[in-house]
Amino acid sequence: MHKFHNPSQIHAQCFGSKSFKNHFLKNIQSKSKVNDDDTDTGNDINDTNNIDDGYEEEEELDEYNYQPSNDDIKATSLNWIKKVVIGYNLCPFANQPYQENKLKVSVVRGNDDEYVAAAVVYELISRSNEQHDGTTVVVAPEFYPDDFHRYMSLIQLLEEDVMDEHDLHGLVQIAPFHPQFEFDGSGSDGVDNYTNRSPYPMFHILRENEVTNAVDKLGGDASKVWSRNIKLLESMNERWGREETEKAMKGEYIEGIDDLLKEVKLSTYTDKDDIDER
Repeated sequence: MHKFHNPSQIHAQCFGSKSFKNHFLKNIQSKSKVNDDDTDTGNDINDTNNIDDGYEEEEELDEYNYQPSNDDIKATSLNWIKKVVIGYNLCPFANQPYQENKLKVSVVRGNDDEYVAAAVVYELISRSNEQHDGTTVVVAPEFYPDDFHRYMSLIQLLEEDVMDEHDLHGLVQIAPFHPQFEFDGSGSDGVDNYTNRSPYPMFHILRENEVTNAVDKLGGDASKVWSRNIKLLESMNERWGREETEKAMKGEYIEGIDDLLKEVKLSTYTDKDDIDER
């Protein structure tokens, strides 16, 4: 279990509204251009059916006020996913959507709760459509990168209120990634935290059926991935120390990493094509 702030600290009264989907899907299209030129060549998930055309457009956020640019944010995020998440086989089924061009990276700027939530919910609803297989990573670089618990309070609210409101449980799920990610009980210095420490705050949206299929390849035991990843991080820490481990988990090449990956691999995963033997 993670430690959360009280969800009421965020604007729960707005998120809980039955008009959330219509209100915020229109908001995210007219206000942010979040999905403009996103990384995803495999799917067109900009389905705007049932959106209230009478919603009054708000003033657009000027994304050019932010540095680095959206393109830079996407490039950094994809590089980290490729080198760390896929390259270290932290998520043994992540390679398939990447190779099949079914990995979408969507960038939303600023730290406004409603604005960021709108971007995440838009993608949750879109990915819940069975025609839109694959995965989406919503990257929010300014959404409290130095305050993990503030970030997690939004995750909790989305899972407990918004996903319930729109019957999304069983269809999609959110995996949290954050620069200061901390598992409950690990403390800020726990080496296991690095499995979920990303360059920016991220909301990884997964389809439940694809997760289930991947876990089936592990004999139904998802804990095998966790156990292997902890063994990998502990081995890094023992061999190279914390500073070099942090560099490795940021995607920097460390001498000897290839040999270690061959020693500590998820040998029980049955889909060999999805395992990067390096």
